[in-house]
Amino acid sequence: MRALVLFLPLLLSACVVGVRPEPAVRPAPAPQTSSFVLNARLGLPPYPGSVALKHEQKGGSSEAEFETRDTLDQVYAFFHNWLVNRGWVRTRLEYKGPAIKVEAVYQRGAERFKLELDQQGRSGRYKLEIDF
Repeated sequence: MRALVLFLPLLLSACVVGVRPEPAVRPAPAPQTSSFVLNARLGLPPYPGSVALKHEQKGGSSEAEFETRDTLDQVYAFFHNWLVNRGWVRTRLEYKGPAIKVEAVYQRGAERFKLELDQQGRSGRYKLEIDF
């Protein structure tokens, strides 16, 4: 019995030597989110998949230019839905020209701003102005 007590640890250590530890599984890195916003007061994100060309902030207002292959209606729908999901209510909507410019007014409580989205011809370039 005493020999078994001495022999058993040697036998177990011989078995363990041949076992390779599994590498630690590292969690996938969290997706990086851009801190870039089209309007800091709203926290308005850029249009998905667009290429930023110009961006200026003036107080709570902003002006941005970007490029995308999507239509004016698609681009406006993204911004409108984003705003509505954050409690903003559109109080006015107007299309100007042959559907190349949208002007809308949004309100939430006492806050109010004007959004102008202008498609620069058929180039895929857009200009977005937010005026508080």
